[in-house]
Amino acid sequence: MRNILLVGASSKVAIDLIEKYRADYNFISLSRNHTFSDFKDFDPLDILTFPKIESLDGIVYFPGNINLKPFKRIKIEEFHNDYNINVVGLLNILKFYERSLNNNSSIVMFSSVAAKVGMPFHASIAMFKSAITSLSRTLAAEWSPKIRLNTISPSLFNSTMSQKFLKDESMIERMSDKHPLNRVGSVSDISSMINFLISEQSSWITGQDFSVDGGMSTLVK
Repeated sequence: MRNILLVGASSKVAIDLIEKYRADYNFISLSRNHTFSDFKDFDPLDILTFPKIESLDGIVYFPGNINLKPFKRIKIEEFHNDYNINVVGLLNILKFYERSLNNNSSIVMFSSVAAKVGMPFHASIAMFKSAITSLSRTLAAEWSPKIRLNTISPSLFNSTMSQKFLKDESMIERMSDKHPLNRVGSVSDISSMINFLISEQSSWITGQDFSVDGGMSTLVK
């Protein structure tokens, strides 16, 4: 059974992934939230809290945030915080666990539709998610054929971070109307793509960015 490290395992997508595919993988969970972590006191910004894991067949990195503001209102400190959450933690994980990854391992990272489509108030998330997409492609070239790396670029879906945008039916309807498929994404939409990318079904896929966004990045509505 493949050993898959889930970083940020308290996310709704991670929980759904574990519930649906626990029979197919040995999931190892890391989270700042002790309830969802197999190891205590984990902090993606502090490698001294990282547990040693000898053998891994995949890593999925979930941490991220949604900081939507006009550019002039975003403080430099906020950019630094967003950078730490989205990029520095990921770099720490990749640096620390690269040696643990077996042949034919798969790494899945998260970018965003905002990294593809110009959207007002998305300066921070667009910048750092674009960095993740570029990092994934670069490492896919550098680490092949041993390790595959791909990114998923979702639009708005029913996650913990997105709840402030989906508070009631009118907000859900308004957000759904922005997508050609007339709905916001579900947790299952994302977890099923992760399952595909960490499975042997995607063994000839690397360096790709998958838009799971209801058509928003490519279709005009």
